[in-house]
Amino acid sequence: MNNLCEIAKTVKHAKRALLISHIMPDGDTIGSALGLAWALRKRGIEARPSCDSPVPSTLLFLPGSADYERRHRTDEDVIFVIDCSDIDRMGSIYDAKAFAQVPVVNVDHHVTNTHFGDIELVIPKASTAEIVVDLLEYLDIPLDKTIATCLLTGVVTDTQGFRTSNTTADVLRTACTLIDAGASLTQVTDAAFNHRSMATLHLWGHAFADAQLTDGILWSEITQDLMKEAGGDSTTSSGLVNFMSSFDEVRVAVLFRELETKQVDVSFRSSPGIDVSGIALAFGGGGHAQASGCIIKGDLKDVRKRVLSALHELVAVDS
Repeated sequence: MNNLCEIAKTVKHAKRALLISHIMPDGDTIGSALGLAWALRKRGIEARPSCDSPVPSTLLFLPGSADYERRHRTDEDVIFVIDCSDIDRMGSIYDAKAFAQVPVVNVDHHVTNTHFGDIELVIPKASTAEIVVDLLEYLDIPLDKTIATCLLTGVVTDTQGFRTSNTTADVLRTACTLIDAGASLTQVTDAAFNHRSMATLHLWGHAFADAQLTDGILWSEITQDLMKEAGGDSTTSSGLVNFMSSFDEVRVAVLFRELETKQVDVSFRSSPGIDVSGIALAFGGGGHAQASGCIIKGDLKDVRKRVLSALHELVAVDS
């Protein structure tokens, strides 16, 4: 059965929908969820966005971002899980018993998606926002400025301003469609990339001062003490690993961020030809060939040792 057809049938009979973004959200999961939420409202469906983490300050310009709450399923008829490669990415929002009571639609673009849910719309595109654009076209829900702004944010942020290797002509055509519908590329790129706090300056400065490069692997770490000293939050390090990967000598960049829950958030970026998604998947995470991540239980020092060992093996094989 055509999955788009199944989603259309589900939407037709729905009155309320829960739209879940992944923990430590980025522009694609927030933009895609909000774009879909506004579209569903055009069909008379009460759409409720949910996330286990706060919306980053750089995304608060998006219409509807203030509607986000740490919501669990109550009386919703359908659940859309947006841009999550596995159920763990939903954090505490996931409830197996509650999810079993209604259709769960898995909308994602990660090659490491574990194919959960009742209906899958998992397509390896540059962003989940592109999949939502295609879905709305199938549902015959027209784009407007509000929807287009949210979805263009997803496209722009996950392609790093159309700079990633998976930026195709189709990606650019989708962006043009969204701009034609009223989205401002200037507004989106400015909000996503041009605003940093002084806490970010302090945090990044320490991270770069402590960074180490060995065999083409550049790594740094952010401890809880450093985070508190800088006065930042969970979003302050956003974009740091991308910047780390931009130096000529770097083949793989990895950032270790110590969490309060005795866990470590690990972000990977790599140059073309080096696939870090397998390592992320091996440690319980996922993502793309050149941009992946995972959350690992354990002490920062121990996690760093294990991950760097795996990366050195990967780079040695690729050499």
